[in-house]
Amino acid sequence: MMLLASFVTKYTGIWFSVILDASLISFIAIITIHYLFNDSDFVKNQQSRTEFLTFKIAMIVFTIEALVMFAFNFDEFVLQQWQVIAIDSLILSSLSVPIIYFSIIKPAFLPLQEQNSQKLNTTIFTSLLTYFCSAIILYIALYMFYENQIQTRIGSVIQKEKNELKQAKYSFLQQLNHASRDLLILKNNHHFKEQRFFSNENKTLLEQDYFNFITIKNYYTQIRILSLKGQELIRVQRENNSTVIVPPDKLQDKSDRYYYKRGIKLSPDDIFISPLDLNIENGQIERPLKPMIRLGSVLVDKNNEKIGLLIINLGGVHLLSQLENISKSSLGDIMLFNEESYWLFGDVQKQWAFMFANKPQQRFQDIHPDIWQAMETKTNGIIEKDNNIYIFEHMTLLDQVPTLDNQRNSNGKWPKWKLVNKVPLSLIENEFSSLKKLIVLLYLGVMLLMIFVIYTFANHTIARREYEAKVESYAFVDSLTGLYNRRIFLDKLDKELNKAQFNESPLVLMYLDLDYFKPINDELGHGAGDEALKEVATRIKSCLRKHDIIARIGGDEFAAILPQLNDKDVISEIAQRIITNISKPFVLFDQKRTLGISIGITITNGQAHTSLEVKTHADQALYEAKNSGRNCYRFSKETR
Repeated sequence: MMLLASFVTKYTGIWFSVILDASLISFIAIITIHYLFNDSDFVKNQQSRTEFLTFKIAMIVFTIEALVMFAFNFDEFVLQQWQVIAIDSLILSSLSVPIIYFSIIKPAFLPLQEQNSQKLNTTIFTSLLTYFCSAIILYIALYMFYENQIQTRIGSVIQKEKNELKQAKYSFLQQLNHASRDLLILKNNHHFKEQRFFSNENKTLLEQDYFNFITIKNYYTQIRILSLKGQELIRVQRENNSTVIVPPDKLQDKSDRYYYKRGIKLSPDDIFISPLDLNIENGQIERPLKPMIRLGSVLVDKNNEKIGLLIINLGGVHLLSQLENISKSSLGDIMLFNEESYWLFGDVQKQWAFMFANKPQQRFQDIHPDIWQAMETKTNGIIEKDNNIYIFEHMTLLDQVPTLDNQRNSNGKWPKWKLVNKVPLSLIENEFSSLKKLIVLLYLGVMLLMIFVIYTFANHTIARREYEAKVESYAFVDSLTGLYNRRIFLDKLDKELNKAQFNESPLVLMYLDLDYFKPINDELGHGAGDEALKEVATRIKSCLRKHDIIARIGGDEFAAILPQLNDKDVISEIAQRIITNISKPFVLFDQKRTLGISIGITITNGQAHTSLEVKTHADQALYEAKNSGRNCYRFSKETR
């Protein structure tokens, strides 16, 4: 009710919201209490009095709820919706209990009080006190349970996201590790030590080596050798999923690119690793965008003199693939930042802003300076801010990539990145929306149950004794065969159908009717017929499973329930086994007689069925078996 009232308030105002909320609650109270009064012994045959008392209770509930809504404008409190509902329910119950008792229940029970006033007062007050305490305990328990579930879920989400982030970090750095190893392998090619390195023959051999290398390891997009002045001498690249050796007239001057300027300053034992940025060809950013990391090292001849610069381009798509994978299953938003906190992965609108002069230069540290500052002080961790959880990993190549331990970058500084997962707490809380609804339903139930308990408790003892008397008067089993009788069988059929529907499991119902039984009664007497029925019951029972239910539902009619079974071959085997057993001769008063049995079978497959529907299907199948020559079985047409 509070949820609906909160929604209506936004569009109609507090007055309409209050009236609607109080009216709905009082309407529910009218229906519930009207039923309880009509079912209570002390007001039977007093229709006008019942309606009057119902109206009085409804007015009390309406007035209290309206006053609560007016007195406390819950929208002004910083509370979650379910907490507002809980507070409203507690106030309503605590105020309505004594008022309803003293103004309605106590006077209504006055005739009974004259008979046993002390006992009645004690019973009612005990019920009220117990229920009110239970309502408070239930509220506390539900609150603690809800908070525990939320915190447990948050903990599991954080652990899962941390593990995936660590895996992504490991994958990212391992790829750089492998790339640095490959760079050193390519650098140590023996052709560089020869005097004729710049000959066409050596260039052709190197181009072929690079062609084979990049074809096998297709996550590299380019392998190049630059001259000491920055001119490309050799270039092998991937284009449209194929490897291409770039002809001499297409080679470019890269002397203005930062990776040449830094790389050419390297000593022979050093390597260069660039930041992650976009590929540029002929002075323009290549389209579609191609993220790239470049690794470089100077080439020397046999005299250890520099002769050029070896550059390999590691495709960023390959590097970011792990982030793509975890972002699909992650509850949060995966983001990758460079040292200046520019987006490299995550927010598409903000990605690669530093590469475009005409693009807004939005950085994470400009938007969330306190969060970025906190992340700068740690290598990894968790930050909770603005109803979000930020899980981060700081990635530094020098500490993480073993190959680089003995290497040095051109300026002594390796690229750094931050891998961040932003998990909105609201997403986790939304997972528990069904739990919130359950809490609302429980508390609505508490308000109604409060009245229900008071009125039903007075008649509980009498009703219980009447029920016990009825139960004792029923015969649970058939006195002749020892099987369940028809009444109990129908009760068990209802329960098994409900269980099958709840568990979405199959259920088999068999109707069994003896063939040629009447001549035994006519010729040998009812005593022989009784003995035959006992033996039939024993034989049928021996063909069924221990947990199957069998009953005698008529003179020579039986029924069986076989839960959790829908294999028609198995069912047919059971039915045929029953027919075979019943067909064996019976020795009755020193005479051999034979009987047959016709069986009608129906199967439910976890769907909603009433007992009447299932019995009708089985009965129709039995009728078909009878008309098919008897002593056989048939499945209902709904089962075929």
